[in-house]
Amino acid sequence: MLPSPQALDPDCELVDRWRAGDERAFADLVRRHHGRTFGLLMRMLGSREEAEDALQETFLNLHRHGHRFRRESRFGTFVYRVAVNAALNRRRSLGRRRAHLERISECQAIGEGGAPSAPRGPEDSAAGAEIQARVQAELLKLSPTLQAPIVLYDIEGLPYGEIARILGVAEGTVKSRIHRARKALRERLGDLVQAEPEVVGDAS
Repeated sequence: MLPSPQALDPDCELVDRWRAGDERAFADLVRRHHGRTFGLLMRMLGSREEAEDALQETFLNLHRHGHRFRRESRFGTFVYRVAVNAALNRRRSLGRRRAHLERISECQAIGEGGAPSAPRGPEDSAAGAEIQARVQAELLKLSPTLQAPIVLYDIEGLPYGEIARILGVAEGTVKSRIHRARKALRERLGDLVQAEPEVVGDAS
């Protein structure tokens, strides 16, 4: 006996009601996916303000283009696909602005005789926050093609197959990109990043 649509996708009933014109069903879908989607966007953008803007853009795009959802995957996967695209669009815009600000900061540091050293504080209380900040900063420096899969896999805990559907690439490509992202992070973070487990599969 084949599983019911509801068993395959817990959002099935709400999606059907929304497509039939029930706007309350769409509001329920937003509430259901709001938290995880915002967490994903925070990891990809590193700014609460930018993540909130991208979240709003994600659900606006879902409302406008929900007809593109063909049930080839779960609705939650479709939400993540739209959110990742919104984040990548904002990253491209942010990258241009950040590069400009970094050039200004570098010029100021040179003029002042170098960048100021970080203030010293109780190391035990600051260590955790410092590590998180460093990891987040290095995640933001990864190229979009490497950042999205490692965030979705290592932080969001999604399986390779679902990430492949979100990004529209082969599963082997997802594994290869995660491998490359972990290698880049190890090189930049040194002993903060533990040794990576073997990644099975080749790039396609």
